[in-house]
Amino acid sequence: MKKAILLFAILFSCAAISKASVRMPADSAKDAEKLSKKMKSLQDDLADYKSQLSKVQSQVPTDSVALVNATAKSKDALADSKKAASTAVTGDLSDAKKAERKAKEAADASDDQHDAQKRLNSDRKSVEKLLKKIEKTQKKLDGLQKG
Repeated sequence: MKKAILLFAILFSCAAISKASVRMPADSAKDAEKLSKKMKSLQDDLADYKSQLSKVQSQVPTDSVALVNATAKSKDALADSKKAASTAVTGDLSDAKKAERKAKEAADASDDQHDAQKRLNSDRKSVEKLLKKIEKTQKKLDGLQKG
C-alpha cells in the first residue's frame, strides 16, 4: 500500500511538472508577443518623434530669417514714423495724415516682429519637447531590449 501511494505521488508530481513545463512556453510566447508589440509601438513612436523633430528643425532657420527681416522692417517703419511725426508738427493736414499712416505701418511692423518672435520661440520649445520625448522613448526601448 505504501508503494502504491508513493508511486501515485511520484506520478502525480511528474504530471504536474509536465503540465507546468507545457504552460511556461505558452506564457513565454504571450510575454514575448506583448514585448514585441510594445517594442514595435515604441519604435514607431520614436520614428514619429524624429520625423517631427526634423520638420521643426528645418523650420527654425526660416523663422529666424523671418524674425531678422521683421525686426529690420519694424525698425525702418519706426524711423519713418518718427520722421513723419516731426514733419507733421510744423506741417499741414496732409503731413498729419501721412504721419498717422506711418504710425499705423510702424505698429503693424512691430506686430509682425512680435509674431515672428513667437513662432521662433514656439519652434525652439517644440525642439526641446521632442528631444525629451525621444530621450524618454529611447530609454524605455533600451530597458525593454535589456530586460
